[in-house]
Amino acid sequence: MENNFGKLGTNQIEALQKAQPIVDGILKAQDDGDYDTFCSYFEGALKQNITKDDFHKNQQNIENSMGKVVKTHFITSLKRAGLVGLVYKCKFSKSDDDFMVTITFNDNSDPLMATGIWIS
Repeated sequence: MENNFGKLGTNQIEALQKAQPIVDGILKAQDDGDYDTFCSYFEGALKQNITKDDFHKNQQNIENSMGKVVKTHFITSLKRAGLVGLVYKCKFSKSDDDFMVTITFNDNSDPLMATGIWIS
């Protein structure tokens, strides 16, 4: 299957060198309930779409039902609405289940910024 890293890089190694610190920062901020740090990794529209109160409610729901992220494993990249989506298999501390986390990036932004996150 073809990987779609866009301008993040020509291969997985190049793309993850750029994106992985952002992914790790987003997931840590989510675990820590740190709204301002979480938002700092995203393009500005996120703060308009997710209020501080909404973020904390969502963070508490994740913490109570799934726990904190304990392991991530990159699976693939996706082309999604002109963005680059990075898909991870994740383990959380309070569940034996596997979860999928997708983080999208605007690979044209400078500096590189995320545009969205989905956990399923």
